[in-house]
Amino acid sequence: MGVALPSQTRSLVLDTVPPGFSREGQLMTHAHDSQVRHRIAGVANQRKGAIIVLTAILMVVLLSMVAFTVDLGCIMVGRTEMQRAVDSGALAGAGVLGEGATVAEDTARDFVRQNIVRTRPIADSGVDVRIGNWDNAGRSFNEGVEPFNSVRVLARDGGYPLFFARVLGHTQHAIAAQATATFQPRDIMLVLDYSASMNDDSELSQIGRIGRAPIETNLLQIYNELGSPQYGSMRWAPTYIASTDNAVIQATLGLNGVPYPYPRGSWAEYFNYVKNSSVINNAGYRRRYGYLTLVNYWLEQRPMYSETPDLWRTSEQPITAVKDAVAVFLDFVQQVRTDDRVGLVAYTASDGTAVLESGLTSNMTLVEDISRRRQAGHYDHFTNIGAGMQKAREEMDRNGRPGTMKLIVLLTDGLANRPSNPATAAALVRNEAQRSADAEYPIATISLGSGADTSIMQEVADTTGSVHFNVPGGRTVSEYEDQLREVFRQIADDRPLVLVK
Repeated sequence: MGVALPSQTRSLVLDTVPPGFSREGQLMTHAHDSQVRHRIAGVANQRKGAIIVLTAILMVVLLSMVAFTVDLGCIMVGRTEMQRAVDSGALAGAGVLGEGATVAEDTARDFVRQNIVRTRPIADSGVDVRIGNWDNAGRSFNEGVEPFNSVRVLARDGGYPLFFARVLGHTQHAIAAQATATFQPRDIMLVLDYSASMNDDSELSQIGRIGRAPIETNLLQIYNELGSPQYGSMRWAPTYIASTDNAVIQATLGLNGVPYPYPRGSWAEYFNYVKNSSVINNAGYRRRYGYLTLVNYWLEQRPMYSETPDLWRTSEQPITAVKDAVAVFLDFVQQVRTDDRVGLVAYTASDGTAVLESGLTSNMTLVEDISRRRQAGHYDHFTNIGAGMQKAREEMDRNGRPGTMKLIVLLTDGLANRPSNPATAAALVRNEAQRSADAEYPIATISLGSGADTSIMQEVADTTGSVHFNVPGGRTVSEYEDQLREVFRQIADDRPLVLVK
């Protein structure tokens, strides 16, 4: 049975309902909240299902990205390795182009085969080697066009496997690469010793070192190259005349009324030379007059062009060996045309310094012709090596081309003795070596014969970051010739290679 509350109490309970609400409204609100909570729970369950699906999709995308990244890395490594292979093949092939197109192609293929791409060599069937001409101005490769100066190598292989990308249906990929190599053009200055000592190996003074027979044979050769001139009743084999009176000697030799043949010197000077020279005396020809001692007189006493201008035509040594070696050098430079240029400096000069005989030019015939037409002691007897180096450096500064490999080739058979004295001359050589080093002009040095200052020539090469060749020669001129030819061939063959495409 119910308990009846006092009316006052009932009123208190009713008063606890918040203002603006009825008890019925409060019950309705509780019911609404319950419905909302059920709806929220339903939405949460739907989201959980969507995240699972989204996660599955993202996992597929992520795995695809991993597969792409791993396989892309393999592809890039393969391309790098194949590019390295064709680069090495092109450079190696270009390096032997002077030996012929067939040798160049075989060498290029061999070098490509020695490279590994993705764990295996490139199949020879996938390698294509082409020989042609690189036009540096137009930046174009012309296959089969002579003169050959470049090699192009193309390689392709289509069977390299993929890994994770297999799930996407891609099982393998192809790699291709190409490279073209040619020679970097060179500007080369030849600095050659034309001092009077460059005919010493043809003189009687060298009998003790070279031998009597080679010297006298060479003197006869020089006489014949002069046209075998006839003066009075003189003969090749010297005739002994006891008298020291020049008038008697001249009459005995039938030279009265016969003019001395060259601009400087005289019959009287020649007679006095034969009578008083220690060289002639030591050779056993004192007071012996004939073409043998006359030629020796020209070489030793009157070697300059202004004195005996025909000597450049003869085989005076070792300067002729140098000329022959220069010819070999220029010929080898032209065998593979690489836009090289060559210039020529001769030391000595009439002012005791050096002469720029030819600026940098592609006309190799001109350079060879000039070198042939110069004789030992052409302008002066003395040796100013530093002045020769200076002339070469200045020509390189003025006319050297940007982007070319620059080289100075310096040759001497003796000691620097100008300007002033050997000490001053050596200081100038060292100073010029440093200037060339500062300009990044390497100087390849050649010491010819036992009289050359090999120590300072080595110093010049070291200072400029180049190499020194010592050509000691031997008892025969042919030994000089062979050694010099080989040195100049090595220098000409040292062509810098460059990848151009």
